Amino acid sequence: MRVLVDALAATEFSGGMRLHAVEFIRAWAEAFPGDELVVAGGRSLRQPLADCSGVRLLSWPNERILTRAPGQVLATPVMRALSRADCCVSLSPIVSPLFRRTPALCFQHDWRHLRRPEEFGAVQKLYRKLWEVSAKHADLNICISDKTEAETREIVPAARTLVVENGRDHARRWQVPTIPQAPADVVTFGHHNNKRPELVIDAMAQLGPAVRDATATILGARGAYGEELRARAASLGLGDRVRLPGFVTDEEYQQLIATASCIVLASSDEGFGLPLAEAEYFGIPGVTAADSGIEEIFRDVIVAEPEGAAMAAAITEALSRPRGRGDESLWRWADAAAAVRGTLLGDLQR
Repeated sequence: MRVLVDALAATEFSGGMRLHAVEFIRAWAEAFPGDELVVAGGRSLRQPLADCSGVRLLSWPNERILTRAPGQVLATPVMRALSRADCCVSLSPIVSPLFRRTPALCFQHDWRHLRRPEEFGAVQKLYRKLWEVSAKHADLNICISDKTEAETREIVPAARTLVVENGRDHARRWQVPTIPQAPADVVTFGHHNNKRPELVIDAMAQLGPAVRDATATILGARGAYGEELRARAASLGLGDRVRLPGFVTDEEYQQLIATASCIVLASSDEGFGLPLAEAEYFGIPGVTAADSGIEEIFRDVIVAEPEGAAMAAAITEALSRPRGRGDESLWRWADAAAAVRGTLLGDLQR
């Protein structure tokens, strides 16, 4: 089977979207070496997919919405025709309406732009209007969690949906030590405004006495936003207990996660929450905000109201827990790829 994979939404600094694209494509290529995957994606995917046999990357500029959107709507049907692909799988919520007589699936990750419109600019809102249009005409909407499927059915009642959760085993590829850092390190995120690292900074100033020397690493925050967070930490007397390295290499990210004492996902809304899957894999306690909705997905996570004192209590509890053994018998990315592939085969055989 030859599949056109639209990975144009996996921009260099898109975080979970990029990880999802890389892991899904790699897992498919490894599990089904007889298939050919023609990937429409940006240049930043070239290196992580370089060693995947059966994967061919067709580059398209995707770092800006004004070039990404035409690629998703107009260029991907041309790529499908030129490559003679049997079907299209868009790893984002957008799949071109120009696909005709070709099974075309898309992934639904979240509907945060409707749940939290204040977190988006005008251009982003306009771009995301394509999501509803796409959900209506796609042959199938692959939803990464039950939460996302429920939201998709509420917003687009006519959409055909199927839940295929993200894999939880990608950390098996990581070649890193897993000994927790001393003092304890809390890892959280700031690459999008919904990640709310401010809550974690405020919490760090209110930790219980047993864990008061813990540090926090905030990944992804950069530019003016990173400086605002740095000033906030300084005003609370946290000094070098809060680190803001911005975006780090994949190797640095993996080591920070694997040696963390606690992973905090303080987001206002999440469709899945991949960092908590990484925490689960290594047996690291995880904390999330009560309004994120992901306690339905990760049952052992500690849930806190989205304010500093409650978050401090949750982090204190997490740091007081012993590190678990981890779990390698998790739903795999190969399972996710197989579920999508099986659905496509069924559609092609109709």
